[in-house]
Amino acid sequence: MSKRIAFTEENCTNCHLCSMYCSLVFSEQGKYEYRPAISRIRVSESDDQRTYAAHVCLQCAEPACMDACPVGAITKDPHTGVVGIDSWQCTGCESCVDACEFDCVFMVEDVAVKCEVCDDPLCVKACAAHALHLVEDDQVDEQGELYREVRI
Repeated sequence: MSKRIAFTEENCTNCHLCSMYCSLVFSEQGKYEYRPAISRIRVSESDDQRTYAAHVCLQCAEPACMDACPVGAITKDPHTGVVGIDSWQCTGCESCVDACEFDCVFMVEDVAVKCEVCDDPLCVKACAAHALHLVEDDQVDEQGELYREVRI
């Protein structure tokens, strides 16, 4: 079983609290600032502005981002199923960004980043609408389809 953050579309209000609070986790040491640009989760809306999607890594069973990385900076933990990026190895080529069909890998300061499922995810706690949940499963199809419909 893989650990990941699941998204419930019907509950999302497009408030962006998840990305704001996630950015706190990744703020520079000693600085606490809401900067969604450094967040590992991004919220997008459909063209008709009726559907929202919080793009948070699905921790795919066979990650296309990992296969696309030319330097092996992306690995999958065999115990938790969490896909991680070694920022020291990442060359910023963006191959993983292009390979992720779900728009869940982002560039921050020329380094690829994605949700690596924090031990106690602040994004889940911050979601007042309860659209995010920490789960253990390998079911990505339904959520992935939504991500394809609502592109960043």
